[in-house]
This record gives sequence, structure tokens and C-alpha cells, in this order.
Amino acid sequence: MAQGIEKSNQPGDLGSALETSESPARKWQSFLLSTTIHTGLLVALALLWTSRVIGGGDEGPRSVQIVLASAADDNEYFEEADLEPTESPAENAAATAVSEDQSPIDVSELVNEVATIDMPLPGMNSSEMTSPTQTAALPAGQLSEAQRKMLAAESAAIIARQPKGPATTLRVFGSGNLSGRKFVFVIDRSRSMGAQGLNVLSAAAKELTQAINQLETYHEFQIVAYHHRTMTIERRELLNGTENNKKQVAGFINNLAAFGGTEHELAVNSALSLNPDVIVLLTDGGSPELNESQVERLRRSAGGAQIHCVQFGQGPLQTKSNFMKQLAARNLGTYRYIDVNEWNQ
Repeated sequence: MAQGIEKSNQPGDLGSALETSESPARKWQSFLLSTTIHTGLLVALALLWTSRVIGGGDEGPRSVQIVLASAADDNEYFEEADLEPTESPAENAAATAVSEDQSPIDVSELVNEVATIDMPLPGMNSSEMTSPTQTAALPAGQLSEAQRKMLAAESAAIIARQPKGPATTLRVFGSGNLSGRKFVFVIDRSRSMGAQGLNVLSAAAKELTQAINQLETYHEFQIVAYHHRTMTIERRELLNGTENNKKQVAGFINNLAAFGGTEHELAVNSALSLNPDVIVLLTDGGSPELNESQVERLRRSAGGAQIHCVQFGQGPLQTKSNFMKQLAARNLGTYRYIDVNEWNQ
């Protein structure tokens, strides 16, 4: 008997008995747990698939990409992020409310308000200003007073840049017809042009005074005198053809001291900076002459302005081609040579 009890208490025999008695229950639990998990996964996958196919779910249909095709078959691609609004719904609603309350502003009406600002137009003094017979009024509340004045001032500047009055035609030293509204006369004041040289300056004072006296007040002019530097009457801008401005011409030229070298390109560029219709270059064409690249640079800078050239010398013209002829030919101008010896005959 002792042997039977001892035999039944061996670990291997007892574990085998328990395993045999519990094995069916464990197998059923594992089967049920596996079945439940797999069924849940299948249901979740089915719901997800249905949502993507029929457009269900909370997100709604998604636009992944938009393709814009041009006539040239160039495509530009926009990602979904590019289509999202940059403003919040509240901001969009506020903007809609503002646009419904305010009518569009007609900026063209502001042009009529120019005369209401206490400031003269460029080239006019206060005594020349006139009051309009009508003043357009904007609906109240659309623009502040500062904004209204700013827009009116911009309109005044635009009007001031527009051509005023008909063009006129001048001639100097027997040149071709010089037609325009804005004239700049560029005169060489180097040593060779003074009394110790060709004595052109005194003749130019009379010639330019006579030509400029033909201008109306709405025409504009300036004189650029040059050697290695440039100078103008009063300030570096065009002057209106008023009597006071015309009277300064003769005195300005007669007071020029003739000395120094010549910088032709500097002088013509100075004239072009004033945006004239017509430039007249008066010089003996002394060294250094303009080379091909300099003439071409001036042509590109001219912007359609006419450049007429009058050259002075003693005796017949020695060369058939020079930079002044090229400069005039490339800029809608004329060229004339004057033998100063003929003035004394």
C-alpha cells in the first residue's frame, strides 16, 4: 500500500492527470476568444471599406489633387492644402457684411477734387490755380480725409504729367524743325567754345533767347551747360515758359566761363534725366569723342526723345562721319555743321 501511495504522488503522473482533465475546457475558451477577435476585425474592416466606397463617415469626400490644363498643355498642380480658406468662418462672415454695406468706390471721381486741396500743381503758382465749377462728393464714411487728399494728390500728379497744350516748332542756328513741348538745350562751355576759341557762347545766348521766347507758358525748357561738369538754370528740372524764366536765358549763357574739358555723354545723360521731347546738342565735338558703345547707350536711354546736333568749326567739315551724325541719326534728329568763319564775312 505504501508503494501505491508513493507511486501516485510522483509529479509526472499528477501533472498528466490534471492536464487530461482540464484540456477540453481550455480548448473551448481559446476557440471562443479567437473567434470573437477575428469577428470584430472583420466587422471593422467591412465598415471602413463601406465608408471609403460610398463616401460615408464624418470627413466626407476628399479631393486629393486638381489639375489645371492650359491651351499650351502646361499643367499646374495644386495640393489639397492650397484649396483651404485662409480666413476663419467668422472673418469671412464679417467681410461679407462689410461688402454688402459699402458700394464700390469710383476713384475717377477723385480727379475732380484736385482743386479742393490747398496745393498748386507742378509748374503752377497759387495765383494760377482756378476753382472748379463742380466738386464731386464721395459718400460719407468711405474714406478718411487723409486718404481722400492722398488720392487727389496722386491724381494731380498724373494730370501734371500729361501733355499740356499743342506742340510747337523751333529752329536754332538754322537747324531742322524741333517739334515738341519740352526742350533741353545742351551747350558745350569748354575752352574751345569761348572767346579764345570759336566764340560760340555769345552767339548761342542770342540764338537760344530768340528760340525760347517763342514758347508758351505751358511749354517747358532747360539749358544744360557742360565741360567736365554740368549746370542748369536755377535747378535741375524743366522750367515753364513764363516771362520770368525766359529772361534768365541770356544772362545764364553770357555768365558761363569757358574752360575745362568736354564730357559729352555726361551732358546728354543729364538732359535725358529731365524726360524732354527734344534735345539740342551744341558743341564743336571736341575730344574725347563718343565711341560706338557710348552712342548706343545714349540711344537706349533716350526713350524716343529726339536728339538734334549742331556742330561748330572753322573751315569746311573735315570728316564725313562723326559721333554727332550718328547720335542724331539714331535718335530721330537732324545734324548741321556751321563754319564760324562765315559769321565774320
